[in-house]
Amino acid sequence: MAKRPTDFAQQNTERAIEVTNYSLTWMREIAERNLSQSRAAFEDLLTITRKAADGMDHQGNVIRERSMSFMEETLSNSFDFAEKLLHMREPQELAGLQSEFVSRQAQVIGDQTKELGQSIMQGATEATKATLRETAESSRRQSAAA
Repeated sequence: MAKRPTDFAQQNTERAIEVTNYSLTWMREIAERNLSQSRAAFEDLLTITRKAADGMDHQGNVIRERSMSFMEETLSNSFDFAEKLLHMREPQELAGLQSEFVSRQAQVIGDQTKELGQSIMQGATEATKATLRETAESSRRQSAAA
């Protein structure tokens, strides 16, 4: 017990300061933990974004390479057609050559469209799976850290 009224006031003041310091320490610890978790979440987001961008770059490279291959095949068919025209002996051959060329080009374009569509779908599927894996892993790390 306080012997003097000033002792009582002094004790209350000390307790108030002690409680305030404890509260500030507690709030600081929570803020530090939240900041750490936010930083980890941000870093995970950057990792996921980088991997998704890398996947898109890879997919873009695959599409570019296939497109170049398709263009090469289409131009080769055109040059073959032009060469056959130069060696044509009878005007009646024109209809057959042209029909053959158009048929061949249509087949090539159809095959290319199918192949390109499959490639795009496969790339999109792979990118989605990778993003979901990274997101799940990020969530597990954040849960473990909490």
